[in-house]
Amino acid sequence: MFHDIIKKVPTRDYGIEGLEVHVDHTSTGTVYFVTATKEVAFPEHTHAAQWTIVVSGECYFTAEGKTTTYKQGETYFIPAGLRHQITLGAGYSEVDYVDDPND
Repeated sequence: MFHDIIKKVPTRDYGIEGLEVHVDHTSTGTVYFVTATKEVAFPEHTHAAQWTIVVSGECYFTAEGKTTTYKQGETYFIPAGLRHQITLGAGYSEVDYVDDPND
């Protein structure tokens, strides 16, 4: 999904079939390039503040009992420490910035 230039960014293996994640660290945060070739459901979790832009497909974000669907071109922000669950649809891709250089 992403341009070939992203293939130079190191990958992180989450051990989840159909999930490809390229991760790069800056001095202030971590950038993720995420692609799901099949549906991927992450369990509820927390982390540092995160801003995401959906590049393709859609995801289902659940927090505080409410589920929101995000689609191509939309962005969302997750405050630090917010417990949430997310499911990525098949064909989904996103770019994330997490406010933690060691994430």
